Amino acid sequence: MTVATAPEPEREPTALPRWIAAIIIGAIALASLAALLWPLLNKPATVTDAGVIRAQIEADGAAGRIGAPAPDFEWTSLDGQTLRLSTYRGKVVVVNFWATWCPPCREEMPALQRVAASEPDVVVLEVDLMEPGDKARSFLDSLGLDRLQPVLDGDGATTRRFGVLSLPSTFFVDKTGVIRHLELTAMSEAQIRTGIQKAR
Repeated sequence: MTVATAPEPEREPTALPRWIAAIIIGAIALASLAALLWPLLNKPATVTDAGVIRAQIEADGAAGRIGAPAPDFEWTSLDGQTLRLSTYRGKVVVVNFWATWCPPCREEMPALQRVAASEPDVVVLEVDLMEPGDKARSFLDSLGLDRLQPVLDGDGATTRRFGVLSLPSTFFVDKTGVIRHLELTAMSEAQIRTGIQKAR
């Protein structure tokens, strides 16, 4: 004779306590966020941020006028080096303030390129005023201006320290860091060479 037994009650699947589920979901969300942000937070200098002026270096008497020490500033090169205007002591430096929207600036660029190519002891810094780096670099690349070093003045601080009121403006800095000549208009190749001679 078989004895009828009561059916076992159905067991509900075991559920995680809500607080444990919240911790797991939160950890997954944090891991996903970290995976997205890690490349941005842990990147070396790239083509986009290289050349951007990141600091103004204060010095007594520095000003954008003939006979004064040139205002110093700092940026990172394409290969990750920290550079300053003063890094180039011992060389003549041509500091040319420009922008892609400035027609006279564009007109003088080929002359600056020719001079830079023929004067190995001269550095030509092209300080672009408050434009995106990719715009300035693509402009220089499109004209094959590979002897000109682009430096980006993102907030205009360097331009203001030099007292620039119009573009182009060009400062010829001697081997000791003192401004010896300046041009406040677009220059011919002859004018550029004259400015370099005054800074030698």
